[in-house]
Amino acid sequence: MNPTAAPADSWLWLSADVLSARVLVWVVSAGREAELTPEAHLFFFDRYQRLAQYHRVRGRVGRAQVLQAKADEHYHAGGGDGPPYAAAMAMPRPPRFIRTDAVSRHRPSDYDDAA
Repeated sequence: MNPTAAPADSWLWLSADVLSARVLVWVVSAGREAELTPEAHLFFFDRYQRLAQYHRVRGRVGRAQVLQAKADEHYHAGGGDGPPYAAAMAMPRPPRFIRTDAVSRHRPSDYDDAA
């Protein structure tokens, strides 16, 4: 078993995440016009996709398709267009090593080593 691998997602934990987030959104937006932030959409995308995978692995293809459709809606609403892409970055060559003697040789006569 790979110690760095994430443990298998539990249906109970994933469902509780989605339910608690939906309740929180409902409470916050009660009585006013509000929209989810892109981060909230991506959170819902992640949880719905994990739930879809959970059901797909267990042979519940119909339920997995419904959850995957919800995940895709949240993905597009959150502005998801793929993972962050790598970019070539260049740094200048560091300057040559410079030796600096930054030690004070002068101590005042009323020197108090309280520290």
